[in-house]
Amino acid sequence: MLSKVKQVFFLRKVEKMLANYQITVKHFIPGRVRLASPYWEGQSKIVQRLMPELEREAKIRSVRHTKETGTILVEYDPSSNVQEEQIEQWIHTVHRIHNEVITEEVARL
Repeated sequence: MLSKVKQVFFLRKVEKMLANYQITVKHFIPGRVRLASPYWEGQSKIVQRLMPELEREAKIRSVRHTKETGTILVEYDPSSNVQEEQIEQWIHTVHRIHNEVITEEVARL
C-alpha cells in the first residue's frame, strides 16, 4: 500500500504518462480510479478492446465504462499489495490498446 505522500507523487507521474492520450485522472482513492478521455465517448473501439484486457487482471475487481461522459471506472482490491509497478503495467496496457486501435484505423484510410 502506498503512503499518502507517495500516492500524491505517484498520481502526478500517472497523470503525465496518460496525458499523451488525452486521458485524465478524474478521481483516485486506493482501490478506485476514474479516468476520462474524449476518445472513450460513445461506442469507442478503444474501450471495447481495453475493458476485457483490464478485466483479466487478477487484482482488478471491475471495470465500468460510461459512454456519455467518456469515463472508465476501475475498481481494484485495495487490501492487496498493489504496487506502483502493477498500476504502471495497467497504464502500459492502456497505451498499447490505444496504439493498436489508432494504427488499425489509420491503416484503413
